[in-house]
Amino acid sequence: MTVLKVGFVGIRTDRLDETVALFRDVLGVPVTRQTDDLVGFKLADGTVLELYGPANEFHSFFTTGPVVAFKVDIFDAARRAMLAAGVKFIGDVQHADGGSWQHFYGPDGTVLEIIGKGQTRGHRDKPSQQQTS
Repeated sequence: MTVLKVGFVGIRTDRLDETVALFRDVLGVPVTRQTDDLVGFKLADGTVLELYGPANEFHSFFTTGPVVAFKVDIFDAARRAMLAAGVKFIGDVQHADGGSWQHFYGPDGTVLEIIGKGQTRGHRDKPSQQQTS
């Protein structure tokens, strides 16, 4: 398994409009998607940056600061190694466009994530997908 790069950064903010303006208007990062409580950007190297407003319940667990996702070469191998090491994952593995990702807690409780090429939707690991350390 190889960690290739940071592939995602997610920031929860109670000042969504001002934060969007910083990235869009000041730094010139193009917006790739937008809802009432989520604005997505794509950096020049392909890294995804998403900003979440306080009404965004799906990312309510982003409480430890920016969430960084580490892009790995083989998602399933990285996840298996992490499970074997006792890493606690959050929720289920998510899938889209041939990629998989899942959030986890670092040793200090920081929310982090791994992303990479992985199994298709419907694949279930044993033991259950949410682990406890």
